[in-house]
Parts: sequence; structure tokens; C-alpha cells
Amino acid sequence: MSAEHMIHGGGDCRQGNWRSETVLALLLIFLTLAVYGQAVGFGFLHFDDNVYVTDNAQVRSGLTGSSLRWAFSTLEAGFWHPLTWISLMMDAQLYGSWAGGFHLTNVLLHGWATLLLFFTLSRITGSPRRSAFVAGMFAIHPLHAESVAWIAERKDVLSGFLWMAVLACYAWYAVRPGPCRYGLLAILFTLGLMAKPMLVTLPFVLLLFDVWPLARVEGRADNRPKGRFQTDSWRWLMLEKIPLLVLSAAFSILTYWAEDQAGALAAGASYPLEARMANVIVSYTTYLEKMAWPADLAAFYPHPGAWPDRRVFVSGLVLAGISCAVLRFARQRPFLAVGWLWYLGTLVPVIGIVQIGNIAMADRYSYIPLVGPALMLAWNIPEGSERVGRERGRRWASMAGALVLIVLSILSWQQVRYWRDTETLFQRTLAVTKDNYKAHHGLGMALLQQGRLSEAEAHLRQSLGLRDDDRARNDLGIIHMGQGRFADAEEQFRRAATLNPAVAKYWNNRGVAAGLQGRTEEAIFLFRRALQMAPSDDEVRRNLEQTEGRLESGRG
Repeated sequence: MSAEHMIHGGGDCRQGNWRSETVLALLLIFLTLAVYGQAVGFGFLHFDDNVYVTDNAQVRSGLTGSSLRWAFSTLEAGFWHPLTWISLMMDAQLYGSWAGGFHLTNVLLHGWATLLLFFTLSRITGSPRRSAFVAGMFAIHPLHAESVAWIAERKDVLSGFLWMAVLACYAWYAVRPGPCRYGLLAILFTLGLMAKPMLVTLPFVLLLFDVWPLARVEGRADNRPKGRFQTDSWRWLMLEKIPLLVLSAAFSILTYWAEDQAGALAAGASYPLEARMANVIVSYTTYLEKMAWPADLAAFYPHPGAWPDRRVFVSGLVLAGISCAVLRFARQRPFLAVGWLWYLGTLVPVIGIVQIGNIAMADRYSYIPLVGPALMLAWNIPEGSERVGRERGRRWASMAGALVLIVLSILSWQQVRYWRDTETLFQRTLAVTKDNYKAHHGLGMALLQQGRLSEAEAHLRQSLGLRDDDRARNDLGIIHMGQGRFADAEEQFRRAATLNPAVAKYWNNRGVAAGLQGRTEEAIFLFRRALQMAPSDDEVRRNLEQTEGRLESGRG
């Protein structure tokens, strides 16, 4: 039977797998909806959802000519990801201000990505149960609650869906390489990069797939799955990835520049190379720990500055040990090398070699990398279990895999619950981390929205006690404004503007505080400065015009 038939599900020998695939796909859909369906009842978070939706006039306006031009020209949030903006605009067009609609789209995208991963692996390898385990790990692991239940992470689920679409298209291309198929592959890859530049590592993953499971490398037919894919030399397989690598390089440069413009690189510049490399080593093993034992997951993990030498040393030993074992069995079990290199490679953009902000690691960073260890488990454990008898071993392996997925589903359901509102999220984060300035800040803002100003002030002050931050200063000033403490508010706005003088709203807020204290001319000066930084900001312009009008009336 040809590989073309295998990819498209043709042939009599596919009938058994077709039935298995249908049942397993339905189970994957059920698990995904059971875990994430609750998110449709959640609201927006005051944790980047305001940047992406609630305070973003362009997104809230829906799909218009102006908003589309903005989507392709803005570096808002430190990325050039127009496809993500457009998807959010489509939601705003469809659902208005209903947060549940935005959550529903996230869940659907995640579900489609899960099915694409499952069917692609199953059709290539002819192993539906192993493929279902990998797709199930991707679908319902608690580490992925952040990516799916957080509207601001639309870029994760959208790019994840396109990542899996590229894998499926590549398998189709590998059957009969040609310009039309490659063109579709390149288009999907470009769209994925326009959703989130995390896809820059995908060309390297395609090379891994050439080794296993596609077995496209000449001379490695011993590892070929059922059905044949066209083989080529290593040289050609690498040459065919060059257009994709050029796209990856271009988007990497663009992302670096966008993060620099957003100030994220400046925040991370305080960490020396030694501290960054230590965090890289520890992060690689910590993600593995959280995959195996997903406890104490948090929305934000502050960078410790320096990890204990013992922790770094042990982490390094673990990584070296796994790498040596994988190398030892690379020829007999190529899926181990593919899974391990998938994990190591796809984490490179976010592992902290180039430090972005003050975060040590993030659950969302494991969204794609987790597939690598899942591949290693799914294809290695059944082989070992067959020592007790082929059929019996497979049965035990299937039961163990099902039990793992059931337990993970229960844990993930609870983890998703923590994302239902801002207060719950950051209360949980404070409970499982220590000295977390971001969690105190986030909880303070949640309390501010509820009008609990004294409690909000206490958490903002705890946040500032851990780290002096311009946004926290500004938000503390807003709390003081609500308390009628205009002089205290002005001092906080002044400190915020000193820490980051390029932010127009800090100067605008200083102007408001000065005006409320009767210093009209100073307020006008501050509003004009803010307007120079943000000439299209209607709020600043309105404040300036109203204050100038009051000054003229007073003189008249």
C-alpha cells in the first residue's frame, strides 16, 4: 500500500485503525471539553486580557479597515502577531464583550490542534493508541491550563493549531514532494509565525520527523513506518528546509526587535550570563518535574536572580544522564532522540538564554515542548511492556496510559478553575510561590476593581517592597486617587514616570493629580508632554482641552 493511501486513510488494512481512530478521537474530544468547557463561564482577567481585549479599542471595534491596518503595523504586547490580533477581533465581532465567546474559541482551537496531532501521528505510524496518548497528554496536561484558559494566550492555541497543521501538511508533502505541496506548507508555516513566533523552531522539528517517524533519510529503512515516504539524502532534506529557516530567522530578528521596543530586554539585562545559563539548566529539569508531577503550578514564577549551586549541578546531571541514555539507544529507538531533541529544541526561544522580563519560566512555554517527552513515553513503554507478552503487554500499557490521562484530567480540571477570575488566580499563585511581586500586584488590582481599596493598597505595597516597578507605582497612585489622597497619588505617578519616562499615561495621570490640587498650568504642561508621546490618545487630548478651557474661563 502506498504512503499516499496511508495519509488519507485508504486501503482495507486501514479499516481496523479507522474504527480505533474514531473512538479515540471522540474520547479526546470528550476529555478536552470536560476539562476546558468550564472556561466558557469565566470572565476576563486583569492580567494581560486588558492589553489584548478589554482596554484595546482596536480589538473591541471588531474587524474594520482601521483595526486590520493596526493589526499588521503594531508591536503592542512586544510581538508582531497580526493573526492573533485578527482572531481576537473576529471574536469581538461575534461575541461583543462576552468573555465566554473568547474562551470558547481558545477551547476549540486547542481541541482542533489535539485532533490534528492525533490523526497525523496515527496515520504516519499506524499506532492509534500510542498517538492518542501523546495527543491526550497535549490535550489535558495541567501545564496547558494556562495556555487554554487565559484569553491573552490566544497566540498559544492559535499557533499550536497551525503548528499541528504544518506537521500534517509535511507528512502529506513527504509522500510526494512537489512545489504545490511545499507552497501550502510554507503558507501554513508563515501563518503560524504570524500567530506567535514560537514556531521558529518548527523547521528543526521537521528534520527530526525526517528521521522518525517519516524515515525519509536514505539508508534508514529499518526505522520506516508502515507505508513509504520518499527518501532523500541528508543534504537535500536540509536544503528543502532553507526557505522555512529564512522565515524563522526573519521572525526571530523581528521578535527580538519588538521585545526590545517593548522594554522587555531591558528588564532582563540585569541578569548576567552566568545567572541566565543557570536558569536555563534548572528550567529544563523543572519543566520535566512539572510534567511528571504537576503540583504547585502558578501564573508567574519570579526569577530568583541566582539558583543554588547544588540545584544547578543536580539539574545538569539529570540532563546529561537523559542525553547519554538517548544517544545510547538512538539507532534502536530513534523516537527517544526525536522526542528529547523536540523537547530541548522547542524550548530554546523561551528558555532564558535571552532573558525576557523578570520571569524564570512559565507553564505556557511547555505547550508545544511537552509533546516531545510524551512521544518518548508512548513509544518506549509499550516496547518494554511486551517483555511480558505482546498482547498482554499492550493491554497493560493501554490501561496505564488511560489511567494517567484520567488522573491528569482531574488535576487539570482543578487547575483550570484557578483561572476563573483575577482574585482566585493570584491568591493561588501567592499560596504556591514566595516573594512573588507580580502576584501581589495582580491581586491588588483585582481588589481595586472590587472597590476594596485598603486591601488593594496593602498588596501593592508588598509588591513594591519586593520590586520597584513603574506599573505598580502607577496603580498604587490610582488607588490613592480613589481614596482622595491626591498628593500621595501624584508622588506615585511621578515615581512611575521616573522609572519609565516613555509611558504617556504616567504623565497624563500626573496632570490629573496636579489639576485636582489646583495647579492648572502645571497640569496643562504635563498633558502636553503626554500628548507628544501619544498624539492619538483621546483621553489625554480631552484632559488637555478641558483643562485649557477651565484656565481660559478663570482668566475671563
